[in-house]
Amino acid sequence: MQEKLTSDVPRFSLAERDHRWRRVRASMREERLDAIFVPPNTGLYDQFQANVRYLTGIGGNCFQAAAVFPLDGEVTAITSPNMDVRYWRERQDWVDDIRPVTVGWGYGGTAIERLRELNLDGARIGVTGLAGNTRFPEGVTSYGIVNSLREAFPKAELVNANLVMDRVRFVKSEEELAFMRAADALVEQALEVMRREARPGMPENVVYARMLASMVEGGGELPTMILWSAGSPQPPSNQNMPSRRALRAGDMICTETEARWGGYIAQYSQPMFVGKAPDEYRRMFSLQQEALAACYENLRPGRVVGDLVETAARFSNDDHECALIMHARGLGDDSPMAVLGHVRNELMRDWPIEENSTFIVKPVVRTRDRQKYIYWGDTVVVGHSGAVRLGQREPELIEADV
Repeated sequence: MQEKLTSDVPRFSLAERDHRWRRVRASMREERLDAIFVPPNTGLYDQFQANVRYLTGIGGNCFQAAAVFPLDGEVTAITSPNMDVRYWRERQDWVDDIRPVTVGWGYGGTAIERLRELNLDGARIGVTGLAGNTRFPEGVTSYGIVNSLREAFPKAELVNANLVMDRVRFVKSEEELAFMRAADALVEQALEVMRREARPGMPENVVYARMLASMVEGGGELPTMILWSAGSPQPPSNQNMPSRRALRAGDMICTETEARWGGYIAQYSQPMFVGKAPDEYRRMFSLQQEALAACYENLRPGRVVGDLVETAARFSNDDHECALIMHARGLGDDSPMAVLGHVRNELMRDWPIEENSTFIVKPVVRTRDRQKYIYWGDTVVVGHSGAVRLGQREPELIEADV
């Protein structure tokens, strides 16, 4: 008899699974879908794996997995061959039909095998990862997978299922919100590490590493995003990795820091000065906080993303421009999204805000020459009367004693 494995990881209840599956299947009936196939893709800090994890509970740390989710019948997870399926049965109890790929590392063959068992030739099969993704509008599913489905099921209609899953995942359950609060607490802990460690002479990458380590030690997952910039004058934008440069007095640090709890993401955007902040940045931060409060007030059911874009823009003045950055957060959620006041299309602009949806809202205040900018934001949940922050820290422009 094989020894039982044990895993102490965050996990959701069976009631949460049943709640999700009912919502997905109700949307599938509306769209006349007989099944949804979710291919693997670990891009964008593992966020493109969100649909697999939402349906199966399987994933994390860029582990490739796929799923076949039928309108009726057993849900199937497809995993890579280098991890014993007993680990996945310990980490979740939602799905028992877990099939490692058997031919190379290709997922199409195992998916086709399962779809044939469901007798879906001639059916409408939804496929996620096709054109229209928020962060990758050309799509993230490989041509090879799509082509193999077409060849295997010439009579089937392959349908883009991106919006089906985006809409279902948009509104969060109480269990999901609890995971996001836990993630937000990890971010706040990491920002306290930054406050303590960011001193003249300390290399940027060491501060970054200690922030990241604090989240892992607290039970958070990898990969997670810390966008970072540091310098004086202020660098033109954040970047994905720090350098080994030693911090200096007068440097401005900008971060967008995220943490993951059971895959669920919370984000903070936090400015900091190594020393005292110049008066102009203090004034800009004050204006940014006014704009943020107005956005929080208007982030309520019945409004649309375009309304929030206009709210932030009203705080522009002769010296400064105020433009909204706002996008959904959760298990890799980005839809809907506005970036510096711009929305990609009418779908994003007119996306209705719903209660218990979750966002990072961070209006940016910039000088008219765009050489200086500042923004702050915490992950929020939409309540009946506006946004409610998940975090506990008071908004501040951090100034380190040097």
